[in-house]
Amino acid sequence: MKHLVYVMSVLLCLTGVPALAQEPANANEVVEKYLTAIGGRTRLKAIQDITTTATADMQGRTMEMEAKYKMPNKFRQASYVMGNEMGGTVYDGNKLLRNMRGQEQVKEGKEAFQEYLQNHPFPELYYDSLGVEKKLVGKESVDGRDAYKVEYTAGGRTWQDYFDVSSGLKVRRTATVETPRGKSDVAITYEDYKEVNGIKYPFKRSQKSGQFEMVMETQSIKINKGIDDKQFRIK
Repeated sequence: MKHLVYVMSVLLCLTGVPALAQEPANANEVVEKYLTAIGGRTRLKAIQDITTTATADMQGRTMEMEAKYKMPNKFRQASYVMGNEMGGTVYDGNKLLRNMRGQEQVKEGKEAFQEYLQNHPFPELYYDSLGVEKKLVGKESVDGRDAYKVEYTAGGRTWQDYFDVSSGLKVRRTATVETPRGKSDVAITYEDYKEVNGIKYPFKRSQKSGQFEMVMETQSIKINKGIDDKQFRIK
């Protein structure tokens, strides 16, 4: 009997039948699997700058968006409709300025950096150094597939990320945010991962807040092309 069990185990290995996947022990293991799935910490930390362009349908009109990141702490984003700038955000490493239809809002220090991270393509690289608490809550179904739910807490804010059990990729983020009309639940779905310079990036993002829903399609991603610091100055 022991001999039969041994032979069967060898045959399973030879035929490529996988062993049962081991469940992650904590949130750190889930996040690390995700970082490995999109390219690995070494490749991600080698990024000096990123420029992305995307489009979205806004009630029949096309909105164009451009975002620029210069590591580790500079960011600029602008949106346009029919060639006219509708608003944008600039972060110079300490101060964050948001301009929306002529209305400006300024944040500084830790509060500004936390908002910058919400826009960063790979914020998980910074969570440990910032003391962001994370907890593996369990599994939930996201579009019919099992996903690990990880809850983060920092600076009085809480948000949740969902990682596909099989691929390790991040498939959704949920949070409750303050708006002029009160609190609103926001959900962002990440889809259509494609590889650029050895790094996987979601080319489709669907964002839903209340009755409002917007689908953003990434058009281009440029990595390490060189971005002048002047583009992140706040006047």
